[in-house]
Amino acid sequence: MQRIFLPLILVCASAVAQTPPPRGEFLLRIEPVRKDFSLYTMTEAERPILARHVAYPNSLLAAGTLTFAGQAFDPKGLFGIIVVKAADSDAASAILNGDPTIKNKLFRGEVIPFHTVFERRCPPAEPPAH
Repeated sequence: MQRIFLPLILVCASAVAQTPPPRGEFLLRIEPVRKDFSLYTMTEAERPILARHVAYPNSLLAAGTLTFAGQAFDPKGLFGIIVVKAADSDAASAILNGDPTIKNKLFRGEVIPFHTVFERRCPPAEPPAH
């Protein structure tokens, strides 16, 4: 049993290692500057900025840079996460700073080294039935 248990511990420990590996993944955490910001409290001036913000991750996805993006509805305040592939933190910062909400100071953000440990892969698409 000990022969099996030790390799299993080593594999599990490497999956949750504390030192970020040089894989080029970064989490971009963004949040509105204005605490009461929401789709319902958005001003007319903020609407076109948010529309460009929604299009921005699509451009990153098309370029193969975006891994995933989503919103977190924390009771303490709305924030978003965007996981991107980038050569280094400077390149990830450039991606963050390219977001229209960051450029226009509607949102603020930070770049955090990230490492995907577990991921559900989509199954291959079925060919269309004739």
